[in-house]
Parts: sequence; structure tokens; C-alpha cells
Amino acid sequence: MTLLRWRDSLSLNVPAVDNDHKRLFELLNRVRFLDLAGDDPEAIMDALSELLLYTQTHFRREERLMELGNYPDLDAHRRCHREFTENVTEAMAQFRANSTNFRANNIYKLLANWLVDHVLGEDMKIRPFVAALAEAQAA
Repeated sequence: MTLLRWRDSLSLNVPAVDNDHKRLFELLNRVRFLDLAGDDPEAIMDALSELLLYTQTHFRREERLMELGNYPDLDAHRRCHREFTENVTEAMAQFRANSTNFRANNIYKLLANWLVDHVLGEDMKIRPFVAALAEAQAA
């Protein structure tokens, strides 16, 4: 799998959300790059930790925007966010348990596919509810 590349088709035209998504792409790519470069396990763990922390920050921001915009499917969207967070947490646990046999590529594919599918599917649905919010325009 190649590295993730931001495309205009992924944009919600909501700067606060788009900038977060771009950062998540960068962080996922960092995990993949470190694995390809054969970097030490500590560096990969640090990258996974940073990905988890930023994911949580982004999800809080996005969910707050959905609350402000009265998004009707907020609970279902939150469940999707929890699923992704659990996947990242599970990847970190697998890595801690056995960094030698850990396949960052498999985790990368799983998380990258989830993120792209989520942005194109679920996040596009929130655009009409959050795009006009002042908080959504803050980059």
C-alpha cells in the first residue's frame, strides 16, 4: 500500500475538520514510513501514541461541532470514532506485546482504509450541519 495522499475529494470544506484529517494522514504515514525504514520499535511506538492522542483530540473537536450543528446521527458517529480509537489502542497493545512480529503495514492498511472510508462516508454527512459554524472555520 502506498502512503496516504490528501485529495480535494476528501475535503469537507470545513477548515477545522479538514486540517485535522490532513494531520491524521500525516501521522498514519509516519507510522508506515518508520516501519518501511526499519526504524527502532521505540520510534514506531511514539508515532502510534501520537496518532492516538491526535485522534482523540480530533474526535472531540468533530463531535463538539456535530453537537453545535445538531447533527441527528451523533451517537452513531461517536460509535464509529470509538471503533477507530479502539483499533489504534489495540495496535499499540499488539506492538507492546511483540514488536518483533508486529506488522505495522497490516495496521496501517486497516487504519488508513478506515479513515478514508470514514471521511468519504460518515464525515461527508456532517458537512451541511457544521460548515456554517464559526467554530468550524477556525483553522
